[in-house]
Amino acid sequence: MPSVWGYARVSREDQNLALQLDALEAAGVTSANVVEERESGVRQRPGFDALLKRLQPGDSLVAWKVDRLGRDALAALTIARDLDARGVRIIITTLGVDSSTAAGRMVFGVLAQLAEFERATLIERTNAGLAAARKRGTHLGRHFRLTPHQQREARRMRSDEGKTYAQIAALFRVSRSVAVAACNHRRSCSQTERTPARIS
Repeated sequence: MPSVWGYARVSREDQNLALQLDALEAAGVTSANVVEERESGVRQRPGFDALLKRLQPGDSLVAWKVDRLGRDALAALTIARDLDARGVRIIITTLGVDSSTAAGRMVFGVLAQLAEFERATLIERTNAGLAAARKRGTHLGRHFRLTPHQQREARRMRSDEGKTYAQIAALFRVSRSVAVAACNHRRSCSQTERTPARIS
């Protein structure tokens, strides 16, 4: 027997799902078939991923807006195409879109064009930004956020005092990854331990 499922999501704990839940109920989704998800700065959506795996041919997935399906047009389109290929109907309540109708398929076709435009625009902006940075003489590779003197001091602390990367990071007020990079810059920590760096 085909089932109708609903998905509601907000990106912060303090946001309210009520508006989305009301729309899902009005669309005929029972509360037992609604998957709710509240994100707190985490991009993973375990509830939604589990729901996608649960959907069967003939089922319907109801969402409040297209952006509930994905974080951008391309992601939403990819999911929509996958569900359509599996025989799952998609309904977007705010647009009145139903993927089983000609009008619904047209909307998702427009979404495909928007996704392509979005991707092309992102590439153009990225390339333009890199070109501008090179023109200004900005170094685009990896860089360390500690001065050469601080890097030598970090290596000395690591080899002579046995401080952990976390302790070094805290002392210099940088991330642990920066402390690790500073300790391993130009020579490994083991090499540093054998030949301590001089502090100028």
